[in-house]
Amino acid sequence: MKKLVFWAIIVAFPLIVAAQPRFKAGAVLGLTASQIDGDLSAGYNKLGFQGGLRVISRLKGKTEASMEILFSQRGCQNELIPNDFDPNPFALTLNYVEVPIQWHFKDWLVEYDEEKYNYYRVSFNAGLSYARLINSKVDDDFNWLNNVAPDYLTRNDLSIVLGANFWANRHLGFTVRWNRSLVLLYDSRKAPQGGKSWNQHCLYFQTIYLL
Repeated sequence: MKKLVFWAIIVAFPLIVAAQPRFKAGAVLGLTASQIDGDLSAGYNKLGFQGGLRVISRLKGKTEASMEILFSQRGCQNELIPNDFDPNPFALTLNYVEVPIQWHFKDWLVEYDEEKYNYYRVSFNAGLSYARLINSKVDDDFNWLNNVAPDYLTRNDLSIVLGANFWANRHLGFTVRWNRSLVLLYDSRKAPQGGKSWNQHCLYFQTIYLL
């Protein structure tokens, strides 16, 4: 019951905020591409799902601030397309609840006869994102990932966020975002397994619909 109330508040909050003149709110849906420095792979091979809500507050001039509540999948994988003949296949899926807080600068104004319908085509954003690891899933025939996940993974993550947005109209937008963790996902100095420490970074490709 408590979880139901919590999620009801989460969903209702942007709708309430959107009714205020200085605020906008909407839904976010997208794809993540992730990798982890320190594992046995390279490249943004791990694809995942992302979805949630965004609230935007208008600031002065061409600037805005935003907050999102997202479900984000991260992790690592040795190949973008799994190969049945790969002798050492592995994948790690990390499911997060993520809360990015960002500052946006907008440009390329599209004007209409009624000012309330004006919008900016492009914007650039920077900020920080807090994420909490909910759970993880390991697919590893050789069991090396199981020696680390989930027992030695850091539950709380803080990341730097940089991105760019293009708006097709005042409701529909598309975002490319780079996310780099400031906290080690696995700190080898604090675990008996040793080895290399892990640091994750991701690309987010989002579609946004604002009310």
